[in-house]
Amino acid sequence: MKLSMKRISRVLACAAAAVVLSFALASCGGDSQQKTPAQLNREYMASVNSISTEAADALSSFNEAVSQGDLAAMRLSASDAAKKLEKISALSAPEPLAQVHEEYKAGVDDLTTALSEYVEAYASLQNASGAQSQEQSSQGQNQSVDSSALQAQLQEIQARYDSGIKHLSEADAMVAQLAGDGGSSSSAKGEEGDASSDQQQDAE
Repeated sequence: MKLSMKRISRVLACAAAAVVLSFALASCGGDSQQKTPAQLNREYMASVNSISTEAADALSSFNEAVSQGDLAAMRLSASDAAKKLEKISALSAPEPLAQVHEEYKAGVDDLTTALSEYVEAYASLQNASGAQSQEQSSQGQNQSVDSSALQAQLQEIQARYDSGIKHLSEADAMVAQLAGDGGSSSSAKGEEGDASSDQQQDAE
């Protein structure tokens, strides 16, 4: 069992669609110098999209390192991906997207933890394999125990990874809901309350 990092990239790519959908919130923008709520929403989602694109590249590198069994490259790319993903958590979200931001943050937390745990699990396996090669008389028994322990650990990592994917997907669904409500009204701000109540039903 191993993590499919391509799934992370695919879900992060949903942010691009979210940016397009969020343009519907601009239906009542004015010409004043002060930014409208719709403009702030679009700027936030544009930032999420930009960071997600960067993170997807780093995750692709991580996936490549995993396929090659290159632990050093795994560590570097996992660290790079984590730093980029954490930029999303550091963003300041406008009020209508506050709940969306919390979902993105939760997704980032779970994904970065899963990356770190996967690297450490792989490192432990490498170390165990090296030790076993020096004790050939007991190699078969030790390998069986290590394989079982690794399997259990990977199941926990997979669960955390799946949780991160779920949070990101829910965030994108919330943005889609907000965009749909904003596009059907002459006032995006007036639809925020209804969108918030709808989001809680959709989360289930």
